[in-house]
Amino acid sequence: MSALKKYTLAFALFITLALNGSLSLYLHQLFGFNSGANLLLPIGMMLVALIDDINRRELWLAFGTGIVSDVFFFGAIGAYTVSLPCVCWLLQKAARFLPELFWTRAVFTLIGTIFLIVYNWLFFNLTGISRVSLGMLVKGLLPTLLWSAVFIILTYWIWNWLAVEFPFMVKQENYRS
Repeated sequence: MSALKKYTLAFALFITLALNGSLSLYLHQLFGFNSGANLLLPIGMMLVALIDDINRRELWLAFGTGIVSDVFFFGAIGAYTVSLPCVCWLLQKAARFLPELFWTRAVFTLIGTIFLIVYNWLFFNLTGISRVSLGMLVKGLLPTLLWSAVFIILTYWIWNWLAVEFPFMVKQENYRS
């Protein structure tokens, strides 16, 4: 079992993928936010990138998470496969200069969320997969940021614990006494 510890973060992201789909289905009906997006999986990956900013393997985890989430959510590879590793790389670089505070990480995760929303809007409009006006993008931005803020507040401590205790592809036995 100790050999699987280095994959705990990947397993947690996979569980988050399923939870993200379930929450998307039920929370929109419950609260009536039809224009907001549930970005629990990208939020988790961005928080991990901010918390563990020296682990370069987590960029590969972001790439793999992007591929799996693209296939799961959109049926076509492209949107998260490109944007999630890029955002995580930028957040890892920025995290080296930021204080290690919850609010700082929350604000930068929300900025990363805005980047993901705008990138996905551009990607889907340019490829012709969907046509969404700029007005609809702006209308959906506030509910999405509200959902994202709630998810950051509720899950930050879990992602912090996972990123610190179970960094991706790092053998922990060498560091334990």
